[in-house]
Amino acid sequence: MKTAVIPVHVETVLPRPPQALPVPALAPATRKWADKLSENFGMDPDAARALAIATVDPSSARKAAESPERLPVPGGIMLGVRTEVWSQFVMPDPRNPRIGPARRHPASTLVGANESTRFRPIPEPQASSGASPHLVLQVESQEHLAWAAKQARDYVFDQNDWRESIRNQGVMTEVWLAATTLEHGDGSPTVTVPISVEGSSRMTAVHDILQTRSADVPYIREERKLRSHVRRLNEALDSAGPDDLEFDSATRLRCETLPALLLVGFESHDSIVADFAVAVKSLVALRHVDYPKPWGEATENEALGDAVVAELERRGLVTPLEADWLIGSLTPNDASAAGLTADPSVRAARVVRLFTDKDPKIYEAVRAAITTQSTRKRITTKLLFEIATSLILRSLPEADARKRERTRRYLKDAFSVELAKEWEATFRPGHVLTEAALAEITIGDVGQASRELAARSAYPLVVAGSLTADRGTQNNNQPDRRKPGEVIDRMRVMEHGVRQLGQAVADFESGRRPRAVDEHGAVRINKHGKELLIRDPDLRRMFASAGQPAPIPAAETASERLHNALSELGSAIQTVSDTVKVIETVVSDDGTPTIDVMGAEPGDCAAWRDALFSVLQKLPIWEQRHLARNGPTHEPIDQWSDLEELEDDYDHKEGQDA
Repeated sequence: MKTAVIPVHVETVLPRPPQALPVPALAPATRKWADKLSENFGMDPDAARALAIATVDPSSARKAAESPERLPVPGGIMLGVRTEVWSQFVMPDPRNPRIGPARRHPASTLVGANESTRFRPIPEPQASSGASPHLVLQVESQEHLAWAAKQARDYVFDQNDWRESIRNQGVMTEVWLAATTLEHGDGSPTVTVPISVEGSSRMTAVHDILQTRSADVPYIREERKLRSHVRRLNEALDSAGPDDLEFDSATRLRCETLPALLLVGFESHDSIVADFAVAVKSLVALRHVDYPKPWGEATENEALGDAVVAELERRGLVTPLEADWLIGSLTPNDASAAGLTADPSVRAARVVRLFTDKDPKIYEAVRAAITTQSTRKRITTKLLFEIATSLILRSLPEADARKRERTRRYLKDAFSVELAKEWEATFRPGHVLTEAALAEITIGDVGQASRELAARSAYPLVVAGSLTADRGTQNNNQPDRRKPGEVIDRMRVMEHGVRQLGQAVADFESGRRPRAVDEHGAVRINKHGKELLIRDPDLRRMFASAGQPAPIPAAETASERLHNALSELGSAIQTVSDTVKVIETVVSDDGTPTIDVMGAEPGDCAAWRDALFSVLQKLPIWEQRHLARNGPTHEPIDQWSDLEELEDDYDHKEGQDA
């Protein structure tokens, strides 16, 4: 009696009965299929041969190519041929989009620090320089490819492991493959291999089950060994039968082939200039914004950020070198040598400006890149800042994932809608920028310089922990719950605030944590003679919301005592405003505000009105005295109206294009 072999794993799905594998095609059939790809779709011979070798049944694929599937994508129609491929002749994407937030870029200075950052990330694949519908991927060496493939593999198995299901069922939905030429920086010969364009956790699982190292596929594709391997598996199936076949052999029969959609062409709309690589990205985005496992906000923004810079470069709006700098592919030394800057805060300002620039050419490039990758209907300032933050964060020399995510959350709230107005991201030194912002305050025209200073100071303040987002109410000493961008916006319109922002930029340039300064720009010293670092509660108290000046502890001079008295007035007025709101929330049984029905005692109303009127008479006089002594001041900032105006502008442009 034969004893059943019980596998050590636990089955979670009903196994699919194993079936015999087809015999691998002969060379003439493969050659005819490759010729068909070249003739019908203009595919490069090496790319056509790579797809043909991987195809299980070239004859049926040739027939399907007569009427290829037409897949609408933004900008045109993608052409695909549905077939089956040999798992060991195709490769999962070594730069799986899912791992975007986990990548460490040269701008962070972390590349080379340890095994997980030994190489810089593999860049986005580009379209072939000719008309052939295939991709080109730049790698430094075979070792670079192997390292990247392992990073992707480890991340996939940690986040989206399909192995248990695939062992029992095989791959049931197609993977999308594009012929991809690997160009090696070390001079090794180029190779072309079908690579999954959408990451493919399924293909990664299949290779692990078959004990195939994905990075070896481009260099080792032995057709003769495949033929003998298939014959042995089929013989084992014939000998034992589907029910008694060893689990390992049954698993291999399920995994040696998988359904695929070969991406073989792209027809661009006449009015839109797009290439094969852009179309592939669009197709991938259409799949991964929905169930079963969305990429998530951070990963999506990483991909959108890369797409925007690539589109700006494609349209000639940024140079290839600047594009590498913007996406974090240059080390600080590389950036300096190229005449750019190694300062992450300057790079941050440049990224923010690009994403919010209203120049029609830049706006259209940003809009085109985002809408071809995302189905969002509205491009808001909030979305633009979130995408920009994903690129800015690549300069952060912090390996801890939790700290990086916290910094991401704080940083995206450090940019206010003022930065969507007119200003220019320059490379001028911090002290020059600070003087320009102070000059704006002097003439009463706070604008471009102060906005650039706000954009540039956000990075050092947030990264150093000097300014954080709302930390909630428990064990929290924050005086208010404003967003970091609102605090910075308040600072940039005040002389003391500009000096403090300038000090943060200057300290960051010299590798120091931001220090606190007084209203004259001198660094503050404590009673022990040590310089004071700036902290989030300090900034919020010193630069409180308009109408709520923060009190000065231990006020000694008449000016300081006046400041504290005005602070009390601000608090009292805020209390009055809050109390009026409480009164209006008192409602009768029918839901009507009780104050609207019963009113208030006439004598009380008269006394309150006289007191308030007396204060209202004094406020314009105090304002004019301040203007006479200190010069013009800034106009009040209505952030909500600015945000609505900008978003309405985007919606209007989208409506015109519809």
